[in-house]
Amino acid sequence: MLDEDRANMDRLADRLRERLERTGYAARYRLADLSYAVGVATPTRTVAGAYWSYEPTNAHGDDPGLAALDALADDATVLDVGAHVGEYAVPLARGTGRRVVAFEPDPLSAARLGRTVARNGVRDRVDVRRVAVGATDGTRPFYRSSFSKLSSLDPAHAGAWGATVEAVETVPVRRIDDLVGESVPAPDGIKIDVEGAADAVLRGAERTIESHRPLLVVERHPDDRRASIRERLTDRGYAIEPAADAWICRPETADG
Repeated sequence: MLDEDRANMDRLADRLRERLERTGYAARYRLADLSYAVGVATPTRTVAGAYWSYEPTNAHGDDPGLAALDALADDATVLDVGAHVGEYAVPLARGTGRRVVAFEPDPLSAARLGRTVARNGVRDRVDVRRVAVGATDGTRPFYRSSFSKLSSLDPAHAGAWGATVEAVETVPVRRIDDLVGESVPAPDGIKIDVEGAADAVLRGAERTIESHRPLLVVERHPDDRRASIRERLTDRGYAIEPAADAWICRPETADG
């Protein structure tokens, strides 16, 4: 009976925790909508330096993945795949000579990203592309979430944590391998945060990874194809370091 009572208490605690997290998400996005509507940008400190942000929270202030990318040279090129509103792209570009190509297919997030880029004076260094990135070129349905960061090519992700799918639109999808050398410089670093589609992004970047050996920061989500991602990168000579909610993946040198 004690074991059964304990199990019931654990289930109750899990449900309460999930409810609180959903309530927190909803409150955060309502505050963000208000902040952008009013036009209030505040100084935000991160491990990559301070920048002006319209976001009500500083979710990436001490982000180890952001710190790893900030350790790249000041003239590095970084691909920010799933840029959202620029929490990585803008501090990486501000105060440096880095070029960031920021991919964000969600129209609301892309507009807010452009606004943050302009507020920080980095239009010449952050190139905003309103396209998705994947394993093949083409078009895909894109599910716009009421929680903009959850917008995704996967409707299950767009509806997670109490969010709802607000609209579905067709977006272009490009492979990194087709973009590099066409309209994008060879990257020194790639950050991937694409709500469950990291494996597809990596499959579309195999030639780039083999040829240019960029630092990779891959956001981990619960249902990502983690085993596939790990195998893909270790087979290509990358050392994988778990750090908070991401993998920091560094190309191993010839001497190990």
